[in-house]
Amino acid sequence: MYIEIDGKDFVELLRKISLEFKIKSYIVGGFIRDYLLGVKNFDIDVVVEGDGVEFANLLSRYLEGDIVIHEAFRTVTLTYKNISIDVISARKEYYDYPAVLPRIEFSNIYDDLARRDFTINTLAYDVVENKFIDYFNGIQDLKTGVIRILHSKSFIDDPTRIFRAIRYSVRYSFAIESETERLLKESIDKIRLLTPDRIRNELFLILKEDKAKEMIEKVIYYGIDKIVFGDVSINTKNLDYFENSDIDIVLYRFLILFYLIKEKDLIKIKESLNISSLYLKSLEDLIFLCKQLKCKDKNVRKIRLTLQTTKKEVIKAISTMENGEAQRIVNTKLYITGEDIKNLGLKPSPLYGELMDKLFEAKMKGLLNNKEEEIEFAKKLIEQLKKGE
Repeated sequence: MYIEIDGKDFVELLRKISLEFKIKSYIVGGFIRDYLLGVKNFDIDVVVEGDGVEFANLLSRYLEGDIVIHEAFRTVTLTYKNISIDVISARKEYYDYPAVLPRIEFSNIYDDLARRDFTINTLAYDVVENKFIDYFNGIQDLKTGVIRILHSKSFIDDPTRIFRAIRYSVRYSFAIESETERLLKESIDKIRLLTPDRIRNELFLILKEDKAKEMIEKVIYYGIDKIVFGDVSINTKNLDYFENSDIDIVLYRFLILFYLIKEKDLIKIKESLNISSLYLKSLEDLIFLCKQLKCKDKNVRKIRLTLQTTKKEVIKAISTMENGEAQRIVNTKLYITGEDIKNLGLKPSPLYGELMDKLFEAKMKGLLNNKEEEIEFAKKLIEQLKKGE
């Protein structure tokens, strides 16, 4: 196995540290899964039979990246350029109750692989022995395209695995094995036991995926949306559509997902997902603007001020979902500034706001196309004001 990081043989580097300091190390999980499938993956998990923090510090001598230590689990995340390397102390996990985070006990590579979610994620590569490890027939399930849990209580212990089963099955076009799917369906209600933060994290991981629409459709198919959001409407139309790399894809798709919600639904979304104030404000702006688009008597000032301050993902979401006049309104932007108006002879006063509103309304209706036309229109408005009209 060969992994090159910045011209360095990463596997040979791990082997050197393992032999010199007598610490067994393994590349495990998702990276091995994707390596065997021929899929690029820039997240590497390294499990050591020993102290993960000590091993990561040794590794950082060769790859001088940013290090974050997670003391409770003796794990370290080392970020080197565009690659994330998690160094993990091999451990066994014990679940005292469904859906709670597990107690851990440091152990060996077998126990560490046995605690994982699906067989396809239990594969490992022993860097010292130069061989793949497959205790749970993960390679066979990779070949046949199957998502299979390791034991019957897997979804009960950790219901986030339900979201992951959907994510992996859709991402790789794999089938969820029949017994695994039966147990998944039986465990759906356990999602209620998860904290809003854990549900939100799983939802956001789905929204990052290329096939987010199909994944959300599976979430709806299994009735997970009703458990998490009750009677809040979920939208999947245009969920995969994305053409602008300079916007936050998760926020944008989050707004598409909840495009149909009403103001009364905001509390439910906030409580279900514990969303940040930024996400809540974006939803509020979305609801307001969508409502205004349907109004004949529009609140021009509030529309103008909202469009000035809202996140660009809100405007992008509306532009994606709407057409014609609605697209023109949300993309309305004045080029004229307060300084321009001052130069036209109007002293700073509350009249500025009224003037900007009239300019914005005219542009919203498609009457103004550029800054020169805006200035000419402003001149006429100022003349009217001076005449007291």
